[in-house]
Amino acid sequence: LALYRSLSRTYPLSTAFGTCFIKGSASDVIAQMISYGDNNKEEARRFDLRRNISFAIFSGTYLGIGQHFIYNVAFSRMFGKSQDFRTAAKKVIADATIHVPCIYLPLYFSFETVATGQGTPLHGLQRYSHDAPQVLSTYWSTWPPVHFISFSILPPELRISFVATVSFVWLVYLSWTSHSHTAQEKKQIDLSDSKQDSILPTPNTANISNSVV
Repeated sequence: LALYRSLSRTYPLSTAFGTCFIKGSASDVIAQMISYGDNNKEEARRFDLRRNISFAIFSGTYLGIGQHFIYNVAFSRMFGKSQDFRTAAKKVIADATIHVPCIYLPLYFSFETVATGQGTPLHGLQRYSHDAPQVLSTYWSTWPPVHFISFSILPPELRISFVATVSFVWLVYLSWTSHSHTAQEKKQIDLSDSKQDSILPTPNTANISNSVV
């Protein structure tokens, strides 16, 4: 930890980029692994290295370097460097009402849509306008306490790594719960199908080969 803090103070941009580059790559690996489990098509189960590198670069560039400037530079100039309750609360409110809804999420949705081959940046913005209420309500119910801890307790050199760590753990949790829910639904569907089959007439085994042909 001491070495990381020293590197973060001496090379803040490089350290922030490297931290979030690794986090972005690892997060996408998990996301792709989860999608593999939910997709039976062989072509959809191949690891997409280009997509992984794209997400890693976006994470390192924006979530690393970009958020370093926002959280440690811009917010400090706008609200001061104090870590008291009032100053931390102002930063949390600015993040939740300006930075995330107006800057980060529009950029992310635009990038994700292109990186995953779902369309153009405009399509991403249209998706964001549709999903914004749900996405923002989830963000507002989860992240303000995290950022309050970051702004009120942690030193600036640990803020980006702290947010990246919480974000990664949160993604793992969401991926696990989402996959568990999908697996449970699939199990229920399979069970329903087996029950449906059990009430159907038993086929004549002598005619199975002919029916397949």
